[in-house]
Amino acid sequence: MVSARQAFRELTVVMAVLLVVFILIGLGGRFIGYLQDAAAGKFAPEVVLTLIGLRLPEFLQLVAPLALFLAVVMALGRWYAENEYTVLLAAGASPTRMLGWFLFGAVLVASATGLLTLVVTPQANARLDATLIEERKNRELRALTPGVFLALYEGQRVSYTEALDPVSGRLDNVFIGERLDTGVRVTLWAATGSQYTNPETGSQYLELRDGHRYQGFPGTAAYRVLAFDTLSQRVNQRDIRRRRLELSILPTAELRPLATPAALTEWHWRWSLPLTTLIGAVLAYSLARSPPRSGRYARVLPAISVFLLYFLLLLLARQAGEDGRLPPAVGLWGIHCAFALLAWGLFRRGLRPH
Repeated sequence: MVSARQAFRELTVVMAVLLVVFILIGLGGRFIGYLQDAAAGKFAPEVVLTLIGLRLPEFLQLVAPLALFLAVVMALGRWYAENEYTVLLAAGASPTRMLGWFLFGAVLVASATGLLTLVVTPQANARLDATLIEERKNRELRALTPGVFLALYEGQRVSYTEALDPVSGRLDNVFIGERLDTGVRVTLWAATGSQYTNPETGSQYLELRDGHRYQGFPGTAAYRVLAFDTLSQRVNQRDIRRRRLELSILPTAELRPLATPAALTEWHWRWSLPLTTLIGAVLAYSLARSPPRSGRYARVLPAISVFLLYFLLLLLARQAGEDGRLPPAVGLWGIHCAFALLAWGLFRRGLRPH
């Protein structure tokens, strides 16, 4: 039991360190990209951390199997290098029993990965999708830059202000040009303006003062000209929705009834990741065996090469399943069976002495 607790403690510490490193590397670039988008007015600065938090579950479910795999290889590499493995064998601990010590932690990690991929990640992706749509709706007011024409919606709307007071929100010499779906052109000019949000609807508005509104068809005399003292112009008039159904935001129970190749592949993929964690743990235990007088990290590179091949084949099978070229039950689960047999074969081979 002392050795089992030591194995679990060492596995937990190494895996936690690896997860922190992976998160800093993987989400660091995403965080910088979101900061750049916030500086450009695409997002509000206060939602950047929210976006990173909503991205975290999907990232964790992908790196957790790799972190566990490396943790097993590195922990066993130290045992082999410092002869702890040999001492445990001499004390009566069989390789099967020591595998059980590491599988205890692997089952916990696989359970957490299953919770992420089946429940938490789809909910986080749905909230992320709604947040991004809302931020796109409110982009125009945040992206206004004094002296710069802002083109939105593929050039169908152009906004301009000569001056902008960041404290009071006052705008000077405001211009808005828009081409409607009917072909009508609407042009607004106002001496001053200000930004505000309707507390009841949450819609964003520009309150324009002392200006004119022109509406009509270019090249004709059929124009309507309106002079106004005050005019509230709604900014987010366009209803922004996702262009296609994102399967990643659907609950797991709703995927199989869709019966499309992409939906079925997504369903199998979500169940596939926890199994990858368990198979990877056995594979890591079998690949970590190193010859005498070798370093503690001697088997890290060969082992990680095998795991990356495993994961790459899963990604290729997933892509083939989404395209309808290969049934996911054949592609994904066939690769799992092949690597499970490989892991068991290597483990049985490791029972024999060098």
